[in-house]
Amino acid sequence: MSVLSYLKRLPPQAWLPIRNALPWMLLAAVLDGLAGLALIPLLLAWFEGAAGNAQAALWLLLGLTLLQAVAGYVAQRRGYLAGAGLAAGLVGGLLNHLPRLPLGRQRHLDGLVRGPVFASMGIPAHLLAPVVSAVVTPLVVVIGLFAFAPLLALLLLLAYLPLFGLLRWAGQRSLALEQQRQAIDREAGTLLQAFAEQQALMRSSVASGPAQAALNEALQRQHRLTRALNRRTLPASLGFAAAVQLVFAAMLGGGVLAVAAGQLPGALLVAVLVLLVRFIEPLTQLAHLDQALRMAWQALAQVLEVLALPTLHSPQPGLQPQDASLAAHALNCYGEHGEHLLKDLDLHCTPGSFTAIVGPSGAGKSTLLALLGRAMDPQGGQVRLGQVDIRELSAPTLAAHLAQVHQDGSLFAGSLAWNVAMANPQATAAQLQQAAEAAGLDEVVASLAQGWHSEVGPGGALLSGGQRQRVGLARALLGDAPVLLLDEPTASLDARSAARVKRSLRALAGQRTLVLASHDPQLVCDAEQILVLEAGRITGCGNHERLLATHPWYAQFAG
Repeated sequence: MSVLSYLKRLPPQAWLPIRNALPWMLLAAVLDGLAGLALIPLLLAWFEGAAGNAQAALWLLLGLTLLQAVAGYVAQRRGYLAGAGLAAGLVGGLLNHLPRLPLGRQRHLDGLVRGPVFASMGIPAHLLAPVVSAVVTPLVVVIGLFAFAPLLALLLLLAYLPLFGLLRWAGQRSLALEQQRQAIDREAGTLLQAFAEQQALMRSSVASGPAQAALNEALQRQHRLTRALNRRTLPASLGFAAAVQLVFAAMLGGGVLAVAAGQLPGALLVAVLVLLVRFIEPLTQLAHLDQALRMAWQALAQVLEVLALPTLHSPQPGLQPQDASLAAHALNCYGEHGEHLLKDLDLHCTPGSFTAIVGPSGAGKSTLLALLGRAMDPQGGQVRLGQVDIRELSAPTLAAHLAQVHQDGSLFAGSLAWNVAMANPQATAAQLQQAAEAAGLDEVVASLAQGWHSEVGPGGALLSGGQRQRVGLARALLGDAPVLLLDEPTASLDARSAARVKRSLRALAGQRTLVLASHDPQLVCDAEQILVLEAGRITGCGNHERLLATHPWYAQFAG
């Protein structure tokens, strides 16, 4: 894929700073070449003893050098700004894009900002200007030489073609290995992070051996690929540098023969050689710059691939729900490998009702909740919120009418109060406290040194799993969404806190439409409607008493 094709795929806010920096990079490279060409009339006038011409040529050289210095400074400054702008644009694009990805697409995106986005910053900040200079400046010199030594200029131009062909061949030769190395780098990084985070488990588990073996194998593959990449790229890089030096040597030898034959003035040959020596180094570095730029483009491509993933379409302004009912009809959902997760599933929850979903692990409870909350769309059937297809609701409308509490309870870095109040920023302190008491969060607030002002850390890392779950539940209770979806709301809570949450949920009867999935018989027994889900199908529906009498799995579950 070409550079332009990558740039065209950038979000506008990321492409604009690069577009503003590129002209200055090109201008600086052109002025650098023109300043080099100004050496030729200066040296010719010096050897010929023409003081007037030498002075004029010197002023031309100084003027072009000054202009190049100014353009180079602006190009460098704009390159740094473009790097920051590229990162900001990519992060902004991800922030807008990731929440709209279906649930299955949101996996394996950890470290996207830390790795590929930061690596992409180096393209305009550190790599683009040197590459532009290494390509454009010598080309300007060659074109300018036609005014002084057409034959030498033609020979140089013809020599440049195989040089860049060699560079392209070397890049294509190592591309596959570079992509494999980046993939194993990501795998090794993920394993290393998991290994570091699970040290307590590793020390107490006999399973630490296989985990450590997997990490060691990944690191060994990383080492082998790095060595293979070096073996493949080093000869190509050295070959390119040798080819550049060979061109220079050929020009030197041919020029000496031309001078000896009287076909070329000696002063002009000296001037051309001085000029070539000035620009030989950027060309020899082009192979290394090309490899660094290519790897940075690959990092950028990872981000662009995520930004190109199809999202859940939400119309604007969309329709409005007519009530607080929630229904599903003929739902069918398939996994990544084509397995049937939900099969022809029907569900109806009247406004203000309490529905519980139970079933063995892997039965599809979390998948069903994800479909009901539109974390993903079904491959067949439809979900209706307030008698309206959920796909016809805008994202703000859906968020205003339906709140979800997930089992993992991830939070945003910030204060405890801010994380809870996200559901209702205008909530009073009394409302905040009431929601905390209903979710059992008040005990957490009292135990923290700074109370409501305590920081929760990135993802809520400074809180335990149960504390994060209470925060999520308090947030949902603080909001006024008429429909609540809860996934194992008491799974990480102690018995006392779980009992408080159960009482709070019972108190919502008739006020909000409540749908929850749980393995706790004491939590679901009060539900007006209990659905038993097995292997993606509803095998039982009714209240607690009816299912106890008619459904063997539920009778065993509740007993």
